[in-house]
Amino acid sequence: MSAPPFLPTTATDMIRADIATSALNEQVEQRVRIAASLLPAYMIRANVRPWDGTRCDLLITDLSDGYGRNTFALARKRGTPVLVVSDVGLESISDVPFVPANSPAPAYAQFMRELLSKEDRTETSTTNISAEIPALCRLAELEFRGRPVDAILNGRSIRIRPEEGRVYATSLSDLLSARDSFISSPWELQVANTAGKNHFKDGANRSLEAFLLQSAYLGRQHLPSFPEGRFQLKDWPDVGSAPEFIGALKVARRLMRAPASASELRSACNMDETDIRASLWAYQASNLLSIPNGKDDAARPPTQPAAPFSGILARIASRFGLVNN
Repeated sequence: MSAPPFLPTTATDMIRADIATSALNEQVEQRVRIAASLLPAYMIRANVRPWDGTRCDLLITDLSDGYGRNTFALARKRGTPVLVVSDVGLESISDVPFVPANSPAPAYAQFMRELLSKEDRTETSTTNISAEIPALCRLAELEFRGRPVDAILNGRSIRIRPEEGRVYATSLSDLLSARDSFISSPWELQVANTAGKNHFKDGANRSLEAFLLQSAYLGRQHLPSFPEGRFQLKDWPDVGSAPEFIGALKVARRLMRAPASASELRSACNMDETDIRASLWAYQASNLLSIPNGKDDAARPPTQPAAPFSGILARIASRFGLVNN
């Protein structure tokens, strides 16, 4: 099978950047970390940390907070680039870029990329960072997550319907082609008008979680790192009867019990980092992940609950110790 067109750059090509944050709420902090995970598409490898008074390459802060204003003043004194999170214009500080707090992660990433780029200032400002991000990762954004989405690539289209837990296509070949290429970036995503439920007649369909997991695992070497944090599953994923998802089921079982980070999952499940990453991106795009005590989760549409294991998958699960006692 040929490799997807989204290819990682090598570490030697990367600009290394140190990003500090101050006075950001949990939801904005999460978007910043997601945005940082997208920057390798622009040859920038960024580390995000809380502001501790030391020098950094970029400060992201909120001026509505006193601490944020203090860090802003110090960063300006040092000549450090600053990105301000604000829902109002900053006419009084015209030379400082600002981004609305509820902007999607790619918008944050665009500002961060422009402020962190050292020499390359000649590229057009109309470059769309979303064109460089795998479609599966874009589906994990709040703009699309949990909502009906139509995806189009080279005349082929699929209809993603989280409220039904299904993906629809005109034919099985279209569905399989979409599964194999959904890790690539050129897919156009748009929130769909579901009036009349215009699903493809006599077409093909599959479980949404199974579709996304298989796509993520096929292209797991090309997925960006999953954002830092601890996550939990809202519902058990519907993976159908595909036995190749044993690794993803191990992750699901752990996240159904208690919140965990990617590093905790690697240790608990004894799995490769790329498999953990693929599972988490697929679960996020399926709108199954939640942040404990977080407020930015898209609502999970009610779906018909699926039995955790049945048939051949139940026997496989028993073999790997995934059956709850």
